[in-house]
Amino acid sequence: MHYNSLFVNTFQNLGFLVVYQPSCLQQPYNQQCWPIHYPNVIWTDNTIVVMHCQDFVSIQNNSCPELVAIEQHFGDRAAQVVVVHWNYDLHTVYTGPLRLIYFPTHSYELLTNLNATAHQWKDHLIKPRQYNWQCLNGLPKLHRRWVANQLKHYSNGILSLGTEIPLVEYDYSTYHNCNNEENWQRLLPIYSNCDVNIVTETQYTECPGIISEKTLMAFLALQVPIVIGYRGIINHCRQLGFDMFDDIVDNSFDQFDDHNRWKQAIELNCKLLTTKINRSRLADRLLANQQHALSWPARLQTNFKQQVLQVLQVMS
Repeated sequence: MHYNSLFVNTFQNLGFLVVYQPSCLQQPYNQQCWPIHYPNVIWTDNTIVVMHCQDFVSIQNNSCPELVAIEQHFGDRAAQVVVVHWNYDLHTVYTGPLRLIYFPTHSYELLTNLNATAHQWKDHLIKPRQYNWQCLNGLPKLHRRWVANQLKHYSNGILSLGTEIPLVEYDYSTYHNCNNEENWQRLLPIYSNCDVNIVTETQYTECPGIISEKTLMAFLALQVPIVIGYRGIINHCRQLGFDMFDDIVDNSFDQFDDHNRWKQAIELNCKLLTTKINRSRLADRLLANQQHALSWPARLQTNFKQQVLQVLQVMS
């Protein structure tokens, strides 16, 4: 089921008049607050407005300016507005009348599509691996530059940073209008040849942030993940049911401050980057993570319906 249908049908089946605004976050983004597209609404007491935030929302000074803007726009009807969002644990920075539901549509769509083509790529991952680690960085954000500069001192890995440290094949300059499913297929020779994935996530200082395809692809690729993202992202992955290999990876860095979290991630796990892992011993756990990722869309559907019922209990 497409998520648009899920969002509308779930409320309609419960007897509500639904006004749905898909992809309400508009370009250009000024790094402070997205412009927001609002629907026209003829209000009744039985109306529910669903605002779909298809990308991350901004976090500034422990507040979310997009949610503040949406609340102000709808005024005294804000309690009848549901915001579907990608940021995990967004309720920790918002306590107003809007109803928040976590549903990462980007991840849902990606995993649904990759599940449909799994017969084309899953078998390519079952093989011995030549390299200890990989760290693939597209857009050269500051935290990615820091990590890449540190990893230059480690051998037996595959490192890229935009066009500044290009891959031998499929370098970043060739990725024009390339979607994530196509990226996955193109980069499969790298993913299938590295044991550990040092993931430099999309967001680093913004907390709570998003868990993107970068982390999900490490699970899909049967890799041990070292996830360098916003503070607490590893704990959020655990809450979602993923094995973060705490017996192998020193994930204590996840709670470090922004200025040194990236560095501690590497230094605390330097042995993991220089020593081969025992893939046969970890095989069942790696496969379990892969299956957990591929089955996430079904769980997201179920969780959405449960969150809707919880919202309605609060509204009644």
